[in-house]
Amino acid sequence: MAKFFEKFEEGILALLLVAMTLLVFTEVVARFMGHGVLWAQELTQLCSAWMVLFGASYCVKKGAHIGVDVVTNALSDVNKRIAAVIAASLCVIYCFAIAWGGYIYLAKVYKYHIVLDDLPLEKWEAHIFIVIATLFMAVRFGIIIRDNITGKMIGMKLSDEADEALEIQAITNAELRKGDKS
Repeated sequence: MAKFFEKFEEGILALLLVAMTLLVFTEVVARFMGHGVLWAQELTQLCSAWMVLFGASYCVKKGAHIGVDVVTNALSDVNKRIAAVIAASLCVIYCFAIAWGGYIYLAKVYKYHIVLDDLPLEKWEAHIFIVIATLFMAVRFGIIIRDNITGKMIGMKLSDEADEALEIQAITNAELRKGDKS
């Protein structure tokens, strides 16, 4: 199930990126030829919005979100796990609040049959990603909670910009030294 979930999410992101690229390319070519594709900009914006929320969920999985871990780094492994469970639980609650707010919004636009400006879709159909993607993100935080409770993970998997910058600098310095020796 986890592999399906991961591949599904990656597939959505890849599809959205390809769709946005093709839409923008098509629109540029059409405008160059003196014609515009009326709905291309609106669909590109929708794809971008979908990509932001699904991308945020994917970043939770990959640990690509930046976190301030100066306090948690000083904790023991058990306390890091406790802090991670508390933090991830708060994130799950936040995700459910966003999903609930999205549901209320979708119910209102569904009730009044509000349609998009340029696409023949109702807004609820185009904006349902708000609920779906935030629930995906809640699942990702749920996995972090589970992995900390079972001991598969210690703390939250967070990106460390300082370490990454130092690593990139070390690689760059090594390449420069190699170039000097040639």
